[in-house]
Amino acid sequence: MLPLVATLSLAVPTPLAFLSGRAARRRLPPVLVVLVAGAATALLATVTGATAALEAALPVGGEVATTLATLLVFVGPVPAAVLAAALGVGLDLRLVARGYVAVVGPALVALSTAPLFPGGWWLVAGVTAVGTGVAAGTPYLLPRVVPTRELTSAERAALGELGVPVRVLSSARPNALAAGFVPGARVVFLTEGLLARLPPAELRAVAAHEAGHHYHRHVALRLGAVAVFVLPWLAATAEGVPGAFLAGCLLAGPWTLGLFRLMRHTELVADRYAAESTDGAALARGLARLTGPSHGGPLRRLFSPHPPLDERTARLTGDGGAPVETGANQPI
Repeated sequence: MLPLVATLSLAVPTPLAFLSGRAARRRLPPVLVVLVAGAATALLATVTGATAALEAALPVGGEVATTLATLLVFVGPVPAAVLAAALGVGLDLRLVARGYVAVVGPALVALSTAPLFPGGWWLVAGVTAVGTGVAAGTPYLLPRVVPTRELTSAERAALGELGVPVRVLSSARPNALAAGFVPGARVVFLTEGLLARLPPAELRAVAAHEAGHHYHRHVALRLGAVAVFVLPWLAATAEGVPGAFLAGCLLAGPWTLGLFRLMRHTELVADRYAAESTDGAALARGLARLTGPSHGGPLRRLFSPHPPLDERTARLTGDGGAPVETGANQPI
């Protein structure tokens, strides 16, 4: 019988994730809500001792019990919380389930091999391989979750030559994404909603912004920024360094702020690339049409991976004049 605290830490996150998703609807990016729900559930299971309680309750011991207990958490309460959060923010549950399998599945396969290796260094190697594979393989994994198509001749003419392939995602939400970091396997994804919302000049500028992320290798830079924190933390924890796990938890907050600062910088660099290769004023108008006016104070800006619209507009137009016709808050 699992201790009460351990049982609650496995059962409570699911309804809380749903309620949090409903509360965060239209105020936070849906994907962020889902990611936080999953990560928080996994962390809660570890901190409250639920994973250890599962391990003790299993009829086997040693590394096999540790591996099975962790697998149980990631095939039970974690996906339940992820799906509940997705339901709360209105995401398609089938697509979220496919995404969970595509992202977490390889990690669980790597985890299942843990009893075959001495020590915990398999975890560092497995996380490195899975993380790198997912980041590099996003151009191939994303079309398996969201239907995609090629550009039409009219769309190709409107975008011009960007230097990277462009694919269209079947989504009504206006958005754009630079995916992949391996030369020859880098793609810019544009959604149907983006194509329908922006006139040609603004669409080309927004697409050039995403191409700028590839030109400056921002996908690899962001992946490296995650690796320099997560991998040493995992290595120290795997080697049983006293206090390593708790120290990583305490440092996660400052590191996240630093990561957001780096991401804001890369967004400004991509803005500059788009302004130099297309039209800065068109990009400013497109961003305003998509992201809407700046909201919130310094604290909200500190926790945002994107610079505020007024700062981006000032850099792009030179006078800070906010373009008109703003829209829903969407990251670009």
